[in-house]
Amino acid sequence: MMPTRRLFHEKRRLLWPLAIALLINLALLALVVYPLSQKVDGGEQDAAVSTAALNVAVRDHAAAKATVAGKSQADAELQKFYGDVLPADLSGARRITFLHIEQLANQNDLRIERQSSEPKVQRESQLVKFTYSASLSGEYRNVRRFIHALETAPEFLVLENVDVSKSDAETRGLSVSVQIATYFRTGGNGN
Repeated sequence: MMPTRRLFHEKRRLLWPLAIALLINLALLALVVYPLSQKVDGGEQDAAVSTAALNVAVRDHAAAKATVAGKSQADAELQKFYGDVLPADLSGARRITFLHIEQLANQNDLRIERQSSEPKVQRESQLVKFTYSASLSGEYRNVRRFIHALETAPEFLVLENVDVSKSDAETRGLSVSVQIATYFRTGGNGN
């Protein structure tokens, strides 16, 4: 142990500055470097959170733009549907039901026994539902062809109800009651 003590004693002028420099380095490490490294770690975490939030915001923005574009496209298609597919008014609805169904019945060898219609305004809508009802009679295969022709017609007709019963003994065949609907817009030239 003596040699170490003697070494420290003889070299103390050199060792004191080294010890003081070591203490200063430790103090700088504890008081400056460590807090700054904590700030950097916190900044990196904040940056990661901000990047994630930015990515979410970019996705939300893209979804919102797609929704707006989809809504615009849906509005355009709806206007096209109203203008090109639906009848323009009550007379157009009557024309595509009474006239068209009478033609289909004649083409398929069915007799129209009676027919009626009823327009009804739909709640909270600009649409009027035009319901056409008819009683037809004829053979089964002709009824099937009539229904197929009705469902594949280019006109906007919805077959809502079909009620089939056997006709009386005189007419032989089937008696069919159909309920068919179409719609038109109110306002302007409608109704």
